[in-house]
Amino acid sequence: MKVPSIGSIQVGDEVPSLERTTWFAHWNRFAAVNDEFIDVHMERDAAVAAGQHDVFGMGNLRIAYVHNALHTWLAGGGDIVEFGCQFRALNMKGDALRTRAVVTGVEASTLLASVELDVHNQRGESTMPGSAKVLFFPGGKGSSLPEPPATPIPDGRAPGVHLDAKTIGWLGRPLSPDTAYAVCENDIRRWALATFYPELPPAEFLDESAAARGPWGGMVAPRDFNPFAWTRGTKPDTYPWMRGMGSEPGRRGLNGGQRNRYFAPIRPGDVISSVVALVDAYEKQGRLGPMLFLVDEARWINQRGELVRIGQRTTIYH
Repeated sequence: MKVPSIGSIQVGDEVPSLERTTWFAHWNRFAAVNDEFIDVHMERDAAVAAGQHDVFGMGNLRIAYVHNALHTWLAGGGDIVEFGCQFRALNMKGDALRTRAVVTGVEASTLLASVELDVHNQRGESTMPGSAKVLFFPGGKGSSLPEPPATPIPDGRAPGVHLDAKTIGWLGRPLSPDTAYAVCENDIRRWALATFYPELPPAEFLDESAAARGPWGGMVAPRDFNPFAWTRGTKPDTYPWMRGMGSEPGRRGLNGGQRNRYFAPIRPGDVISSVVALVDAYEKQGRLGPMLFLVDEARWINQRGELVRIGQRTTIYH
């Protein structure tokens, strides 16, 4: 594949699609690398209790598919620096998924391009609309965007049907840092093997000599890689503002989507620390009735003090 550049792309260009018909073989591999053995993805009874007719796949795996499509298209000429999505439909067993990514903006002065994203199923339904920004590398050398200012915390949030004063009290209060185990080459290889399955991932995720010829001068993890998957750190569903996966009103949970911004890449040997805070909490009326939206933010820093990732996740309770 020809390596694209900021000068060779234009609005309307479509990124080659990644297609997968997903079953347990795909989901189990991803669960094994992301520690995502959640009952609604594994046991029909649990999925039915949560209001679905059968088990369904992980939203994070569809995120990986879109990242993989963009990485393959960029071919070392750039990197993903921002990604955001919403989940609109579930990935059921046997669904034929197809990524779609279309260039919507090109900024030659900043070397940035905007991309509209989605994952469609066999019925042509939009299951994960989103967007991304990619940064093209000057001179073939990897580079990152500067660190942004702190996220503003809203004032004046008031209790509602499901939103309570205790949850509001967590706004802007960072939790104690969690530190992951040091990343090794095989962590990166296994992640790539699981998310590109049944195809082999690009050589730079498997072979150190191939990675050394790339823009970062060595092996780096895929941008959606999770170093906290197998640690003793605080699990996302145990954050004090979270309410688990219940069946009663106000505790029926949905993954509302996420937004990630990427900075320094994760390399073998890196030790990543994460500080999480609730940065927004609000209610609005939806088709399921009163809906509570919780937005938490995780800031990842490596052992050199470099910002690695800012990830915002939206959880919905109804």
